[in-house]
Amino acid sequence: MTRLAVRLVPLTAALLLALPAAQAETSPWYIGASQAFTRNSNVFYAPDDRALSDTISSTGVRLGLDQPISRQRLSASVSANSNRYSSLDYLNHTDYSLDTKLDLETVEHISGQISFQAAQSLPKDQNLYSTGERNLLTTRALNARGQIGLGSTMWSFDAGAATNQIRYSASNYKGNNYDQSSVNAGLRYRPASGLTLGASLRRGKVDYVDSGVKLDRNDLDLLAWASDGGASSYDARLSMTRSESLQSNRTNRTWTGTAGWTWKPTGKLSTALRLTRDNSDASYDYALGSLSINGGNRTEISTTLSLNANWQATSKISVGGNLAYARRSLDQTFLTVVGIVPVSASDRTTSLGLNISYELMRNIDLGCGVTWANRSASDATQLLTRQFKVTTYSCSGQIYLR
Repeated sequence: MTRLAVRLVPLTAALLLALPAAQAETSPWYIGASQAFTRNSNVFYAPDDRALSDTISSTGVRLGLDQPISRQRLSASVSANSNRYSSLDYLNHTDYSLDTKLDLETVEHISGQISFQAAQSLPKDQNLYSTGERNLLTTRALNARGQIGLGSTMWSFDAGAATNQIRYSASNYKGNNYDQSSVNAGLRYRPASGLTLGASLRRGKVDYVDSGVKLDRNDLDLLAWASDGGASSYDARLSMTRSESLQSNRTNRTWTGTAGWTWKPTGKLSTALRLTRDNSDASYDYALGSLSINGGNRTEISTTLSLNANWQATSKISVGGNLAYARRSLDQTFLTVVGIVPVSASDRTTSLGLNISYELMRNIDLGCGVTWANRSASDATQLLTRQFKVTTYSCSGQIYLR
């Protein structure tokens, strides 16, 4: 039993004793403990002939807060897990995740949000992941966005800024360390109930701090949100994107965008269908107000179609599923000096997931899930990507004091 698990024993006992009192009233905070077991068929996402499987035990703690403060709302969540591998024990590590958010609202149609995130974990799918080496991924992100109504509620001015920092612990991955930043500003117009149109200018920067490569990105974003007033809502973004690298004297012009449909026919069933095409460098999510994490020092154009569904089968049982197909084009255009042909590749990934959760008591949740992914790749050198198959099975339990 790990030292963290030993420390959780008295905490779990205290939580169990406190359950009756916790059920009597709702608190803005919670504290909890969790235990999960996962079987991974391909820990390093390697080709079939080099796949290594293992069973991982994850013992964790959870803390959270959701507190209104006048017109504002402060929310925060912290989690940490001690992960122990049955065979590949050199991968033992502690992961953590911190997410804080402050929602702001004042008079005269002014609103905004500030958030900060920090996390550490093993990469879920690192293209340059080397078998036999532990390589922790650490991220930090700070995001801010605001909206001001102009005259009437039909027009508003929107602006946002985001930055994140990505670091890998292994020395031979330092070329993948980077800092990203993005700013955007634009107008939104609501011509009718259930319809909002917008246009925004966006500028992003990526700095690969250990290799000296710096990239600039500029976007003109056309935005739309629509709702039929019933079960369906829609969102779309179409962007003219220009990426540039002074080091390689190369420029890439393309279009990027997203289209999404959310359908909630009943209070128990919800689905979300989304199509996305985007460049990996300084990719910004308007819904979250944050920059996406890219996969390292390469240019990537990815087209992804995903479907997510959740069904509240009973008051205690929930079933969720997801299906996704992604096609990527990869190259080292921005990292290759003039006169040398850059390495290029492509891959296609299909993934499927299913999970079931059961609320044993108001403060005790149980769940099991399975995920499967299959990637085919054109890169014979395995420099930018490689094929793999992976299946994971997991079961977990969580207990909370609210």
